[in-house]
Amino acid sequence: MSRLIAALLVVAAAFALSAAQEAPKPEPLPRFPFGGSKSQIPFDVVEQDGQKAWRVAGRGNVRIEELIAGYSSATGKRVSYDSAAANASKNSVPYVGPDDGMLVPNAELGDFVSELLEGGQLTLVGHSGAKVRVVRLDDAAGFARVVEAGELAGLPDTEWVTLVRTGLQTSPRGYSRALQHYMRSGVQIGMEDDMLIATGRVAQVRNLENLITKLESAASGSDGMQVRSYDLPANVKSADAARVIEELFEEPTVSVQELEGKYTVRSDARRDVHVSLVPGANRLLVRARAADHGLVKSALDALK
Repeated sequence: MSRLIAALLVVAAAFALSAAQEAPKPEPLPRFPFGGSKSQIPFDVVEQDGQKAWRVAGRGNVRIEELIAGYSSATGKRVSYDSAAANASKNSVPYVGPDDGMLVPNAELGDFVSELLEGGQLTLVGHSGAKVRVVRLDDAAGFARVVEAGELAGLPDTEWVTLVRTGLQTSPRGYSRALQHYMRSGVQIGMEDDMLIATGRVAQVRNLENLITKLESAASGSDGMQVRSYDLPANVKSADAARVIEELFEEPTVSVQELEGKYTVRSDARRDVHVSLVPGANRLLVRARAADHGLVKSALDALK
């Protein structure tokens, strides 16, 4: 009886060993899993200020569909492909980073991805908002949204926008030689009477706007004053914002006056920035030099 039991134990052990050898091995997890996504990117995914950031080191290639999946997961933005760009999603684009690595913050991922995509003749449009589209580089101008000059400072460099300038002192065609540089760099510029329409990446359109402002100032001999509109958040009252801006830009002046042999010193305040409240709206109209509008925006941002 004991021999029978021993034999059964040997057989059972053999079956257990065979089953353990034949059991399928679990598939290795993706190197950089994002929730349920299978996407993998050759960048370390790290946390910075509670948001996903990428650490890029060395050089290599990354598949476009993996790059876009990682970008969407890191930012939480909805990304779609234009039909003309969809076929290129299987291609790869090169990347280069310092050997010691560099950190790409969450807010700059759109710029970074868009710059990489250009290696595959693609780009991102709308990544300054919640809905992003991957399009062919040649088609990007057709998807660009129209913006005001005052919005350019707050948009990412690689976003695609269209700027319309009207009421120019000189016909845009008079500036054609000065604008040739931007045309050659991929900015589409249309000219009609006193209207100029420019479409391109924000960094280029921003520089173009600065050039036009300087040319207008030189042509008119004025001080380059511009009127821009600023919408305020609900928690900031327009009257309070106007008072803050006026106080920030007050410049004290001192004058000496003579009256019947007596001298008096008088101190006044001169304002280079003029602010008006828009009735019925939480909005300001600000008249200031182009360079001062950047300071006005910074002051308003500080009030939020």
